[in-house]
Amino acid sequence: MDSIIFIDAPVQDQVAELATYISSLRGDEEQALVKQVVPVIEAKNITEATNILVKESKTLLEAPEKEFESAYNLLVAIALVESEKAVLEQILASLISEPTQKTTLKFKVLSNIFNTLPANSPLRLSVFAAIVDLAVASDDMDLVLPQLQYVPNWISEWGVDAQAERALLLTLSDRLKESGNQYQSLEFLLKHLTSFNGTSESVAQKANATRAIVESITLPEVLNFENLLKIEAIQNLKAEKVYELLSIFMSGNVQDYRGLVAKNGGLLKELGLEEEETLRKIRLLSLASLGSENLTRELSYQEIAKALEVEETEVELWVIDVIRAGLVEAKLNQVSKSVTISRSIYRTFGTAQWQQLSSRLNGWKQSLADILQVIANAKLTTGAAVNTAVITNTAN
Repeated sequence: MDSIIFIDAPVQDQVAELATYISSLRGDEEQALVKQVVPVIEAKNITEATNILVKESKTLLEAPEKEFESAYNLLVAIALVESEKAVLEQILASLISEPTQKTTLKFKVLSNIFNTLPANSPLRLSVFAAIVDLAVASDDMDLVLPQLQYVPNWISEWGVDAQAERALLLTLSDRLKESGNQYQSLEFLLKHLTSFNGTSESVAQKANATRAIVESITLPEVLNFENLLKIEAIQNLKAEKVYELLSIFMSGNVQDYRGLVAKNGGLLKELGLEEEETLRKIRLLSLASLGSENLTRELSYQEIAKALEVEETEVELWVIDVIRAGLVEAKLNQVSKSVTISRSIYRTFGTAQWQQLSSRLNGWKQSLADILQVIANAKLTTGAAVNTAVITNTAN
């Protein structure tokens, strides 16, 4: 087949040209599609003619690589004259079918569509969702990840309603999870749940709220759980065991965790949690809390072993792990079998923590006052000694 060159022309001529091109791709010498479209064009019903082409647009997937992008660009240019969402979504659906074929070209076409649309066009949402679907299906999610930071601003620019925004956020979360990007998936799931704050619909988000708690506990990167409590859909789970488990990871210890698991034998399995991993995480968090309560004080291996319910011989490894996790800064003393923690995160910061901080500040204030008093006394002593020396020298 000879190479086809598409040129600028009135929209009715473009429609006829594309119909001819699709017929040639099919090897249809009778040009049945052209015969169907031309009378519609002559009746000046461009919308109907466009709809006919869009329904047949999957044939464009067979276009040679050097013509693929131009052919789709022409189809999109025709379709956007009407700017109908349903028409555009049919084109997007055909593009992302058979995702392993001509993937690079498909990404180029989708990017062209996205960039052709005005920055505030709600249609951009559908195009972006198609790009994400193609990225997941073709195992090319790395192409999309750098763009995710712009999603909140894009949503604002597009001016889509709350339902469309929530659907996109949940779709992104699901697609990121499918592609193995668990942490980013959780971030978008939390954004999805937060969008229900202040609405009665938050009650209906029980499954997604439970999922958010489970994934937060599962992911090694998540070491702070306070932000989850700001989400109403999660607050609505207060009567559930999963919320009790969340509370333990937020401020409880190993003993609290073991107690809950012992009373609810099937809880972890029901939630899809691995006991070994969850126990490891609560031990790290418990050690961080122990450190924040005993800053600068030497903690014996025995104290730490008791708090974590491990053998003393394992303490050093746990301290190293909690340092690597960025939860504390500490020094090990293998001779005295003790640990001195100089910095530790607070898992929660409420009234008790403010009181503890106030007590420390008062202690530092008193220490500083004592030091200043020592300096002042030293100055007085030095001054008296100098004066005595001067008097003695004068007398001589």
